[in-house]
Amino acid sequence: MARFREVLSERNFFLLWVGQIISQFGDRLNQMALIAIVYVRAPGSPFELAKFFSFTIIPSFFVSPIAGAFIDRWDRKRTMIVCDILRGLIVFAIPLLFLNLTPTFPIYTAVFLIFAVSCFFLPARLAIIPDLVSKDKLLVANSLFTVTAMIGAIFWFVIGGLLVEFLKVKGGLYLNAFVYLMSALAIVFITGHHRRRQKQAEGSVDIEEVIKTSLIREIKDGVRYLAANAEARFAFRMLFVLMAGAGAAYAVVIVFIQDAMGSMTRDLSFLGLFLGAGFFIGSLLYGRMGHRFSKAKSIFACLILCGISMCAFTAVLKGTRSFLGASVVAMILGIAMAPIGISTNTLIHEMVDEKMRGRIFSSLGIAMNLAFLIFMLGAAKLAEHIDSGWILYGVSVFYVVAGILGFVDSHICKEKCANG
Repeated sequence: MARFREVLSERNFFLLWVGQIISQFGDRLNQMALIAIVYVRAPGSPFELAKFFSFTIIPSFFVSPIAGAFIDRWDRKRTMIVCDILRGLIVFAIPLLFLNLTPTFPIYTAVFLIFAVSCFFLPARLAIIPDLVSKDKLLVANSLFTVTAMIGAIFWFVIGGLLVEFLKVKGGLYLNAFVYLMSALAIVFITGHHRRRQKQAEGSVDIEEVIKTSLIREIKDGVRYLAANAEARFAFRMLFVLMAGAGAAYAVVIVFIQDAMGSMTRDLSFLGLFLGAGFFIGSLLYGRMGHRFSKAKSIFACLILCGISMCAFTAVLKGTRSFLGASVVAMILGIAMAPIGISTNTLIHEMVDEKMRGRIFSSLGIAMNLAFLIFMLGAAKLAEHIDSGWILYGVSVFYVVAGILGFVDSHICKEKCANG
């Protein structure tokens, strides 16, 4: 804590940190407001909710790969301020102009634009940190950002859900717009940061070249490396399994909770609190004890535990509607999920060539978002025709079978190696 206080004594970093907290509150409010919009316009429809969320993911395919190239050429403080103002204005326009319209296309467009702008804001915020603190404080500054983000994601998820439940959709969106503007105001007061200068004149960015080098080349290089590297392929498969199951469950479980508990966002936010708390506990436990176990076997065991936990969560809500029981199981699910992401990322760090890590993570990010999107839309469409509980049971079986097959496959490979 002493080191955290030391880095927070840096005025500019402190303002950025405050801006992060405020902006994260805005992100959670935005998420809950979108859920509330669907709840009001199409209650009980997982597919409508999935369509809404797809417009929060699609920008990552087209905007994120090229955003970094622009961020390195622009003033990062100014970029963050403009992004927050734009997000605030777009959110403000939804209740003011679009919410009462029958067509949903204007709202979809607004959601797409909000998250497209976020693709510039997030890397700019991370990239400016070395400009605000000395090199010897950089590790502490990044640690503080990570810890704050994890705690804030849990805390603001609950507060956002309760506020949207109380203020309703319009009130939640107006508050969301105000919060983004407050985030911009905090960043305005950052002074004296070192602006990154490029040799070429400002405004001389070749958009076609940026797209070509940042997206197409990275995907090709990433695919080639995955094809030739067994460890990278294993990490890819595990992340694909995790994201495919998460995508299939995401929209379906939100509507499932709403129907079971009879609230718009209140119970969802509290259950999210227990899931996030479990994820935090799982991260701490695995960080301390994970070195004792094989990373691959940890992943397989946690996939099985994820499946069992999700099955129990569905059964508890479907059979008893017990909030206490569902909360306990949600926390166990969070604990089981944490080691999977940690182990796969660590495997990539350990096994993948340093020069390829950025491209591998970029390619993995695109593939994971695509898996999440496809399975989310597919499962949500299926939920229009069959009971949501059966889909969640199906995801549970998917995780358990994936974990068991992983153990079997690793045992067969071990025997082949032993027999030489």
